[in-house]
Amino acid sequence: MSDDFSIIAERDNALYVALTASDADALGDILSDDVTDIHSTSIAQTRKEQFAGQRHGVHKHDAIATIERRTRMFGNIAVTRGVIDMVDTAAGQPFTMCLRETLGWIKEGEVWRLPARLATKLPL
Repeated sequence: MSDDFSIIAERDNALYVALTASDADALGDILSDDVTDIHSTSIAQTRKEQFAGQRHGVHKHDAIATIERRTRMFGNIAVTRGVIDMVDTAAGQPFTMCLRETLGWIKEGEVWRLPARLATKLPL
Protein backbone atom coordinates (compact mmCIF):
# COMPACT_ATOMS: atom_id res chain seq x y z
CA MET A 1 0.00 0.00 0.00
CA SER A 2 2.75 2.51 0.88
CA ASP A 3 4.33 1.69 -2.51
CA ASP A 4 1.07 2.82 -4.14
CA PHE A 5 1.38 6.25 -2.48
CA SER A 6 4.81 6.66 -4.12
CA ILE A 7 3.47 5.47 -7.46
CA ILE A 8 0.55 7.93 -7.31
CA ALA A 9 2.97 10.79 -6.48
CA GLU A 10 5.07 9.76 -9.50
CA ARG A 11 1.94 9.63 -11.69
CA ASP A 12 0.88 13.10 -10.47
CA ASN A 13 4.30 14.46 -11.43
CA ALA A 14 4.27 12.61 -14.76
CA LEU A 15 0.89 14.19 -15.54
CA TYR A 16 2.31 17.68 -15.03
CA VAL A 17 5.39 16.91 -17.12
CA ALA A 18 3.22 15.49 -19.92
CA LEU A 19 0.92 18.53 -19.85
CA THR A 20 3.78 21.06 -19.99
CA ALA A 21 5.48 19.10 -22.78
CA SER A 22 2.20 18.43 -24.67
CA ASP A 23 3.36 14.81 -24.72
CA ALA A 24 0.46 12.80 -26.15
CA ASP A 25 2.22 9.45 -25.63
CA ALA A 26 2.80 10.14 -21.94
CA LEU A 27 -0.76 11.44 -21.53
CA GLY A 28 -2.03 8.30 -23.27
CA ASP A 29 -0.36 6.21 -20.58
CA ILE A 30 -1.68 8.37 -17.72
CA LEU A 31 -5.27 9.09 -18.75
CA SER A 32 -7.96 6.44 -18.46
CA ASP A 33 -9.91 5.75 -21.66
CA ASP A 34 -13.02 7.30 -20.10
CA VAL A 35 -11.34 10.29 -18.39
CA THR A 36 -13.26 13.46 -17.61
CA ASP A 37 -11.03 16.51 -17.13
CA ILE A 38 -12.90 19.51 -15.72
CA HIS A 39 -10.81 22.64 -16.16
CA SER A 40 -10.87 25.74 -13.98
CA THR A 41 -12.91 27.39 -16.74
CA SER A 42 -15.59 24.71 -16.10
CA ILE A 43 -15.01 23.08 -19.50
CA ALA A 44 -15.26 19.29 -19.20
CA GLN A 45 -13.21 17.26 -21.65
CA THR A 46 -13.05 13.62 -22.67
CA ARG A 47 -9.80 11.89 -23.54
CA LYS A 48 -10.32 12.62 -27.25
CA GLU A 49 -11.01 16.30 -26.55
CA GLN A 50 -7.97 16.55 -24.25
CA PHE A 51 -5.71 15.17 -27.00
CA ALA A 52 -7.23 17.49 -29.62
CA GLY A 53 -6.64 20.46 -27.32
CA GLN A 54 -3.01 19.42 -26.82
CA ARG A 55 -2.47 18.95 -30.58
CA HIS A 56 -3.93 22.34 -31.44
CA GLY A 57 -2.27 24.26 -28.61
CA VAL A 58 -5.53 25.05 -26.83
CA HIS A 59 -3.86 24.13 -23.54
CA LYS A 60 -0.41 25.65 -23.39
CA HIS A 61 0.87 24.92 -19.92
CA ASP A 62 4.30 26.45 -19.46
CA ALA A 63 5.02 25.31 -15.89
CA ILE A 64 3.23 23.48 -13.09
CA ALA A 65 4.50 23.43 -9.51
CA THR A 66 2.99 21.42 -6.68
CA ILE A 67 2.29 23.51 -3.56
CA GLU A 68 0.57 20.83 -1.52
CA ARG A 69 -0.62 17.28 -2.12
CA ARG A 70 -2.47 14.68 -0.08
CA THR A 71 -3.49 11.26 -1.35
CA ARG A 72 -5.98 8.88 0.23
CA MET A 73 -6.31 5.24 -0.84
CA PHE A 74 -9.54 3.25 -1.09
CA GLY A 75 -8.43 -0.16 -2.40
CA ASN A 76 -7.88 0.22 -6.14
CA ILE A 77 -9.00 3.86 -6.05
CA ALA A 78 -6.89 6.82 -4.93
CA VAL A 79 -7.87 10.46 -4.57
CA THR A 80 -5.25 13.19 -4.60
CA ARG A 81 -6.24 16.61 -3.37
CA GLY A 82 -3.80 19.46 -3.73
CA VAL A 83 -2.84 22.94 -4.79
CA ILE A 84 -0.69 23.78 -7.80
CA ASP A 85 0.71 26.95 -9.31
CA MET A 86 0.47 27.00 -13.08
CA VAL A 87 1.89 29.30 -15.74
CA ASP A 88 -0.35 29.13 -18.78
CA THR A 89 -0.53 30.97 -22.10
CA ALA A 90 -3.70 32.21 -23.75
CA ALA A 91 -3.75 34.27 -26.95
CA GLY A 92 0.03 34.47 -26.75
CA GLN A 93 0.01 36.05 -23.30
CA PRO A 94 1.40 34.14 -20.28
CA PHE A 95 -0.45 34.30 -16.99
CA THR A 96 -0.17 32.61 -13.60
CA MET A 97 -2.94 30.92 -11.68
CA CYS A 98 -3.19 28.97 -8.47
CA LEU A 99 -5.47 25.93 -8.67
CA ARG A 100 -6.99 23.55 -6.18
CA GLU A 101 -7.38 20.22 -7.88
CA THR A 102 -8.73 16.79 -7.21
CA LEU A 103 -7.30 13.85 -9.14
CA GLY A 104 -9.17 10.54 -9.05
CA TRP A 105 -6.96 7.53 -9.82
CA ILE A 106 -8.00 3.93 -10.48
CA LYS A 107 -5.76 0.92 -10.72
CA GLU A 108 -6.36 -0.67 -14.13
CA GLY A 109 -4.56 -3.99 -13.95
CA GLU A 110 -1.18 -3.01 -12.54
CA VAL A 111 -1.22 0.61 -13.77
CA TRP A 112 -2.72 3.64 -12.01
CA ARG A 113 -4.69 5.75 -14.51
CA LEU A 114 -6.59 9.01 -14.22
CA PRO A 115 -10.35 8.82 -14.93
CA ALA A 116 -11.23 12.15 -13.27
CA ARG A 117 -9.64 15.56 -12.70
CA LEU A 118 -11.27 18.72 -11.37
CA ALA A 119 -9.49 22.08 -11.10
CA THR A 120 -10.75 25.27 -9.44
CA LYS A 121 -9.00 28.66 -9.50
CA LEU A 122 -7.93 30.10 -6.18
CA PRO A 123 -7.41 33.81 -5.60
CA LEU A 124 -3.74 34.81 -6.05
